[in-house]
Amino acid sequence: MALELEKQLVARATELRQPLTANFELTPCCNMSCDMCFIRHTPQQMSAGGSLSDAASWTDIAHQLMDMGTLFILLTGGEPMLHPEFDTIYHTLRSMGFIITLNTNGTLITEEMCRTTFREKPRRVNVTLYGSSRATYEQLCHYGDGFERTMRGLRLLRQYGIDTKLNFSLVRANVHEFDEMLALAQELGIPVSASNYMFAVNRSGGDASNVTQTRLSAEEAARTECHYMKYNEGAGYEDKARQMAAQADEESPVGISLNCRAGSSSMWVGWNHRITPCVMMGTPCVDLTTGHTYPFDPSGTTPDGHEPAMPGTASCDNGIAPYDMASAWAWLTQSCLELPEIDQCGGCRLKHICQVCYAAAIHEKRQCGSLKYLCDMANHELTILKQHAKDPIIHKERHLG
Repeated sequence: MALELEKQLVARATELRQPLTANFELTPCCNMSCDMCFIRHTPQQMSAGGSLSDAASWTDIAHQLMDMGTLFILLTGGEPMLHPEFDTIYHTLRSMGFIITLNTNGTLITEEMCRTTFREKPRRVNVTLYGSSRATYEQLCHYGDGFERTMRGLRLLRQYGIDTKLNFSLVRANVHEFDEMLALAQELGIPVSASNYMFAVNRSGGDASNVTQTRLSAEEAARTECHYMKYNEGAGYEDKARQMAAQADEESPVGISLNCRAGSSSMWVGWNHRITPCVMMGTPCVDLTTGHTYPFDPSGTTPDGHEPAMPGTASCDNGIAPYDMASAWAWLTQSCLELPEIDQCGGCRLKHICQVCYAAAIHEKRQCGSLKYLCDMANHELTILKQHAKDPIIHKERHLG
């Protein structure tokens, strides 16, 4: 019943373009340095783009969002627990009645935190697991102690009855431990969400070669996706595979638009208070500190919210006062309505399989020159699904430019 009510709230908020959800990026810094990370800043990089926003300024934003109908806030980063006022921010938002979710790598969770900080429990703590061994954490995250610390944190969360979910970011350096990671999740009794697609973006400046060089090949990503589907579906996997393969006969006549909740009922608030539709989109953007707006830049060279200079797109003065959330949100939602469609995906049969979204398409075109990686993933996945289906169906491959 509660889940159905939430779905209705989301649908209504999206229809009315009300910000039901806000994502607060408390800091871009992290105590780990994962090879494929698209967001992490060193303290030096962060200081070049400004200083951390304090608890009072986050509270001011939250008060305005409360008046605008926001119910859900995600605290994230970087590693959000590195913010020096994390406890204050968390307790203030909880006391205001927000439903709080936390994204973390789990290494900073202590028993004291479970007893005091989370005495008013969050809705959920999402912990990212990067492997099942010290060796993988050392190789991928450059923090060997990370595995032991994360496992200790997970066990403490379970001990104190705090709702927990595991997120897997699967890349070349840890995919060999996928089964062991799933086994750990089962041992702990924690649900899993596995991501096998890494966005070709680097928000800390420069290109995204760190991502494209470390992410799975398109074929391996497809195999991993089907393996994860089988884990979730169990005995129903073959029927699911057949159903998804059969859907590939149905062409989608339109291209890709921003049809998710980003910029309609959800927003991303960056660590230095620039708001965008989602973490993966640098524009359209409103800098709350000045009120300046940055329109959508189709080239993908977008202000990332982390640098003092805003490359690739000129700012505009639309009469938005600093920290006027209602006006900033109105401008952002209107800008999202005006985003051009990405027509390369028009006519594709595999949208129900493909992991493409508006932001993914933008960054793949910018970094890789085309959407071929995503197309290859979808075609490989279809091949695997046909092999696993009870009544395989034969289709032709399709590649986008």
